[in-house]
Amino acid sequence: MLLGGGIGLGLIALMLAGALLLSPATGNITVMVAASHPEYLASSTFAVHSSGLGWRNLGRSISTKVPAAPATKLLLHARVPVGEYDQIRIGESTRPARISVEATILSVVLVAVDGGRPRSDGVYAGSSNVGLGLNELAGNLKPMPSFALVDQFDRPYGNAAIAGHDVVLAAFHTSCRETCPLVTGLFLQLRQRLPPTTLLLEVTTDPEQDSPEVLKAYAGSVGAGWTFLTGDRAALTDFWRPFDVTLSGEDSHRSVIALIDSHGFIRTYFLGAPDLGGPLPGALQAQLNAGGRQLAESHGNGWGQPQLLDAIRTLGGWAPTPGTSEGRAPAFTLKTLEGRTVTLSDYSGRPVMINFWASYCAPCRREMPLLDAVVKEHPGLTLLLVDERDDAGAARTFAGQLNLASSVLFDGDGHIGDRYSVSGLPTTIFVRGDGSVEGRYVGETSRQSLVAHLAAIGA
Repeated sequence: MLLGGGIGLGLIALMLAGALLLSPATGNITVMVAASHPEYLASSTFAVHSSGLGWRNLGRSISTKVPAAPATKLLLHARVPVGEYDQIRIGESTRPARISVEATILSVVLVAVDGGRPRSDGVYAGSSNVGLGLNELAGNLKPMPSFALVDQFDRPYGNAAIAGHDVVLAAFHTSCRETCPLVTGLFLQLRQRLPPTTLLLEVTTDPEQDSPEVLKAYAGSVGAGWTFLTGDRAALTDFWRPFDVTLSGEDSHRSVIALIDSHGFIRTYFLGAPDLGGPLPGALQAQLNAGGRQLAESHGNGWGQPQLLDAIRTLGGWAPTPGTSEGRAPAFTLKTLEGRTVTLSDYSGRPVMINFWASYCAPCRREMPLLDAVVKEHPGLTLLLVDERDDAGAARTFAGQLNLASSVLFDGDGHIGDRYSVSGLPTTIFVRGDGSVEGRYVGETSRQSLVAHLAAIGA
């Protein structure tokens, strides 16, 4: 009997030990609120989301007064499994967030309240970001003013387009021959280093010259896979006022690169010409006048890609880790240049590479033979070439010259590119067999980059 009891107690002890080993490690989250001026927040439920764990409830807060920053109000404290959380739900409102929960470190989350509701871009996670949020709410940082411009595809572009993104913003115009080609060259470097979630914007200072059509042609000629903006004189004057930039079509003008954080606040400026640390691509080199060549040879004003990358890291949102899923690939149906109907779901269960391109885009034309060769080396891969906002005749001629084996789809009005948040050409999207997006490559790709992504999608 004693022996049996001993065995029973031993089994219970082993089961308890096993349960403890199987239980996930947990950490602490504290949620607090603040506002620009005293507010009121109604009773709300709180939950956080992780791609691996789903939604986890934090609890419910009582109705409370929200103090003006830098004062804060503690709402609740909860324990959740250790991990990375990407969203927070407050009542019926879901907000993006980057919340890291560790077993031994308290995770602090600040929610900014405006008009009695959580602000759409107002979740700050981690001690440094909470400090930043309190500075922003207290008025110690200058917010990006409201603006309404259009991009190179003549699409409306305003504050909503940059909300939740870190932004690198530059003043330029297409007829500038001095600093502007150097700025565009710097952006070509940055686009290869920064994740697509960090937005690059070149905004003209010459509205009379730089129409959307002119900007589109410029972007295509230099291989710029990012957004160019223009507007009327009044809109651009208002846009550039916080940066002390006046409109000009001259070669010599105030050259500014500014960093805007994901909450819409202007964080820092770089003035003058960048040091590229090497030669410009040919198309940009040809644009330089004597003054521009002298700036390039003398290393500009002594700052360049390393200094900008360091500054972007301080914004708190840059995590340049490849392979992060973007969710499910948006469904679409398009016609080929020959009139055949193609639907993305036709390729369910197969890895798919979607390349957005145009015949007017020089790097698109350069990379096409590589894409065609790579897909032939991967029999299980489907390549869909989506021709964006292009002339169908020019696209048909170019595709015929290369004798492409892959389907060329025509997206004349760009509505599919919009669904995929294509901001510049070329852009290549990598889709797994289950329909989820593994990642994207913005700009002219290389065999090395393609191989890495294709391995990740099982091609």
